[in-house]
Amino acid sequence: RYFVYEVIQTSATLHKNEKNQAFHGVFTAKTPAELEKVYDQWADTYDDTLANELCGVGENVPIGELLAVLAKVVPSKNVKKVLDLGAGTGTAGPPLAKQFNICHKERPRDGNALVACDLSKGMLDKAAALGCYSHITQACCPDLEPCKQAVGGANFDLTFATGLFTPNHAPPSTLEAIVESTRPGGFVAFTVRSYYYEDESSGFKVAQQKLVDTGRWRLVADEERPYLPKEGVMGRYFVYEV
Repeated sequence: RYFVYEVIQTSATLHKNEKNQAFHGVFTAKTPAELEKVYDQWADTYDDTLANELCGVGENVPIGELLAVLAKVVPSKNVKKVLDLGAGTGTAGPPLAKQFNICHKERPRDGNALVACDLSKGMLDKAAALGCYSHITQACCPDLEPCKQAVGGANFDLTFATGLFTPNHAPPSTLEAIVESTRPGGFVAFTVRSYYYEDESSGFKVAQQKLVDTGRWRLVADEERPYLPKEGVMGRYFVYEV
C-alpha cells in the first residue's frame, strides 16, 4: 500500500556542499510521488554513493554514529520492538538487530519486531532482501499508522531514524507521530543535519522543544558528530525518552 500525506517544502538554505550530483532531485521533488521515484532510481547505487562519495570512509556514517550514541544511553534489554523509520535500503537493520539482540539466526525472535518503513518501494526491496526485518512497510510521513498496524497496533520500544529529517523530506510534525507510536519509557533516536536544525525555518528546533515543554518526551542525548564527512556536513544526534 502507498500512503501520500506530506513532503515538507522548506526555505532552509542548503549547505554549500550539498550540491553533489548524487542529490539530483532529492531536494527539489515537489510531491511524495516524485521523491519516491528519485529514490527508486537511486536504490541500486545508494549504499555505495553514500558510503564512498558522500561520507568518504566506506560506510554509512550517520547510522554508525547514531548507534554509538544509543549504546551509551539505551539499555538493550528493554528494546524488543524497533521501528527503522526512513529505513531506505536497510543498512541499519543488521546492526540494530545485533545491538538489541532482536534476531536469532538472522530472523526476529518470537515477540520481537524490526520494522522497516520507507517512502520508496525500490529501497524497501533492498531492505527486504536482507532478511532481518519482520515487516516491510511503505508509507509517507507523518502518517505512521501503517507501521503500528504491522505489529498489531502495538507501540515501539525504539524508533530509529537517520537521514529522514532532511530538507524536502519528512516534516517536523512527524516527531509527534513518532511519540504517539512509541511506548511510555521507550526511546526515539534520530539525526538532523546541524545547519538544518539551526535554521529556524526547518521547524525542528521548535517542534523538539515543544514536545519537551509539554512533557511528551525528555532529552537523553544531544551530540554533534560527523554526518557526511566528505561533504563537510555535520549532524545533530538526538535521543529522547517518551
